[in-house]
Amino acid sequence: MRRIDVVVIGAGPYGLSLGAHLQSRGMDFRIFGKTMASWSENMPEGMLLKSYPWASSLSDPDSSFTVKKFCMENALPYDDTLMPLPVDSFISYGKSFQQRFVTNVENKQVMKLRPTASGIEVHLENDEFVEASHVVIAIGVTPFANVPAIANSVPAEFVSHSSAYGPLDQLLGKEVAVIGAGSSATNMTALLHERGIPVTLVGRRPEIGFAGTPQLRSRFQRMIAPSGGIGDGWTMGLCATAPWAIHMLPSSVRLRLAYPRALGPLGGAFMRDRVMGKVPMLLGQNLRRLDIVKDRIELSFGMAQRPLRVDHVVFATGYKTDLGRLSFLSEDMVAQMRRIESAPALSRHYESSIPGLHFIGPAATNSFGPVSRFVHGTPHPARHLAKYFAAILPQRRIQVRKAHGIQVAAVR
Repeated sequence: MRRIDVVVIGAGPYGLSLGAHLQSRGMDFRIFGKTMASWSENMPEGMLLKSYPWASSLSDPDSSFTVKKFCMENALPYDDTLMPLPVDSFISYGKSFQQRFVTNVENKQVMKLRPTASGIEVHLENDEFVEASHVVIAIGVTPFANVPAIANSVPAEFVSHSSAYGPLDQLLGKEVAVIGAGSSATNMTALLHERGIPVTLVGRRPEIGFAGTPQLRSRFQRMIAPSGGIGDGWTMGLCATAPWAIHMLPSSVRLRLAYPRALGPLGGAFMRDRVMGKVPMLLGQNLRRLDIVKDRIELSFGMAQRPLRVDHVVFATGYKTDLGRLSFLSEDMVAQMRRIESAPALSRHYESSIPGLHFIGPAATNSFGPVSRFVHGTPHPARHLAKYFAAILPQRRIQVRKAHGIQVAAVR
């Protein structure tokens, strides 16, 4: 069995960004996953990205292939801040990025990881296995869908998480309740309403908050509260540009920064007019019970509010990293991994307490701060890990496929 330098698990924004930097350095690596799968299969068509378009680019070695460049090349509407980026455009951009920079993506599922004395064995769905010096898990948020325990009180066909939907066809002809108050909830509510599906938005908060409508800012405004790509202000700016500095802070401080009030839950700025006054809402409500009544699901909130009866409940209740959700990690691996809450505790090289096992993307939020929750966070782990691996792994002569398809022999 030939040993390779690095295996990357996941072909979304973080995995592709790392792959682009590894390929440019001539690293011997393999990357497993379906390109942009979480975005194309788990996000409803018509959804709008909450982040600014200028802050939604993947990281390539020259920082040359941005969302803006892709949109210009394909005659797609674009503005850095004043126009939201449709998820369909972002998916197409990600696939184009992969074709340019990470040509070796393999659509294979990782079944199991097994640490060895000299590295990590990666077992694939076709009974193939490879051994790598380092494995980087870049699987995004989809495995970590957060569904409240109350959902377990009714049969599974009556409830779902918002991440279960690409097309919304399976909800046609049903009356739906969406639980939540953030961008996923408002996106889902608007899209259901616009498909002609009766929907009620249910939230614990007394009102739905939305991000401020983007507008051109004066130089003075930018000085007072600079835009950092994930939010305005000096704190968010530091979080966005210096995740390495956030990593140096005590874990208690990092946890407070990881999920700041400034980042939500908030609906996207362009969702306000598509939701407010368009759909019924039950706000300030604590969901107490779920019951099946005459083949429908009934939501009970307590004495002050009459129960709501619908055909299906969609929980748009976010995500929470939990290593136990990753089926390719054994119980023993999870048990021996040092954690911050239920997420892995990571070194400055994004390495867990299992040698050679790294995490990037949302799973790194508790160690590197809130930028890891956003596409805007791709540059630091991609550049840092590619440089780190190139420095510590032995050099070898391999074939490097350049972005324009030219193969050259390179010594790394």
